[in-house]
Amino acid sequence: MQREPLREAPTGVPSVTPTPEGDFWQATVQQLVEREAVTALVRELALQSQLVGRDEGHWMLRVERESLNQPASRERLRGALEAAGHAVQISVEVGPVSDSPARRNAQAAALRQQAAEQIILNDPFVQQMQRDFGAKIVPGSIKPVEKH
Repeated sequence: MQREPLREAPTGVPSVTPTPEGDFWQATVQQLVEREAVTALVRELALQSQLVGRDEGHWMLRVERESLNQPASRERLRGALEAAGHAVQISVEVGPVSDSPARRNAQAAALRQQAAEQIILNDPFVQQMQRDFGAKIVPGSIKPVEKH
């Protein structure tokens, strides 16, 4: 499955600098979240961390907030990864993050929102209603359709 490259993030959305490790981490975290193998703070640690390196048996994650770097959360994430077939030790460092599942999710949601707004604004019927009757689009009223 070929993934569409991430486009420029709309204003106010964290930018993403995609990496091969980020692709792998996104898929891994998505599986953990879908299976509900991680919850609460452990889920946030997984979503907001960037996989910066992985060797056989050890992965290095980076988070921006020290509050996510708790021993109990790291151990629960390690256990969830092991249960998913990744028997590794993890280390977490605090620093700048440029490619995390949370950033990718936020950017994808913002791009879906932007596309939904463009579809409505470019619709000939909507344009005619605006022109002929002074119709207005209520800010915040356009929502993208969520596919499940």
